[in-house]
Amino acid sequence: MRSLWLGLTRERSLPVWALVVIFLILLTVWNWQLITATSIGILAMITTYAMQNWNWNVLLWRIQKFFQSPYRHLPLSVGSGVVTIFLTYTVLALWSSQENHWLASASILQMGAVLTILVLLARQSFTQWLQRQQDRFDQLIAQLMVNDDLARLVAIKQITQYVHSNRIPAAQEKAIADYCQILLSRETETTMREAIFEALESLQLANIQPVLSRSVDTTK
Repeated sequence: MRSLWLGLTRERSLPVWALVVIFLILLTVWNWQLITATSIGILAMITTYAMQNWNWNVLLWRIQKFFQSPYRHLPLSVGSGVVTIFLTYTVLALWSSQENHWLASASILQMGAVLTILVLLARQSFTQWLQRQQDRFDQLIAQLMVNDDLARLVAIKQITQYVHSNRIPAAQEKAIADYCQILLSRETETTMREAIFEALESLQLANIQPVLSRSVDTTK
């Protein structure tokens, strides 16, 4: 096979990609089901490998932001219409292609059950992610109220790292800004105040900069 491949490449002067295309076309004509299944399997492997490097926190945060956006109505309406058309066509195709309507009904019910389970699992996973994010945020904020200076400093550093590594909602950013401003009015240690300034600078709120400037002026 290797010598035949090299002979075709040298004698006919065909590029390698052309021979690969011809080979795939011949395989498709011979057994298109096998080629389709193999191609989908390879695509699934590549997708699974690539998904491991995704930042899921950012992706889920964008999904949450989309569902809270006032512009969500049109995309959701269009998406639900497309899904309904696809499901309706699939159900009608299954019903018309099966002579035994009991078997067709069983196939339709099985498909509906699988889709329902997938939707419920996705919803449960998303809800658990939201709860974990909220619990993590509450734990970090609770550390700001301890009397130990070192514990508060560690908590402020952790909050800064949390803001840098996660896309947090605007309500949580506003809450962090309010807590840091209260701490600025109480803390006198230079290290603590610098850590609070870093936490404020990591936020994306527009009204933080004037408050931050005023705080800097008061320390001079």
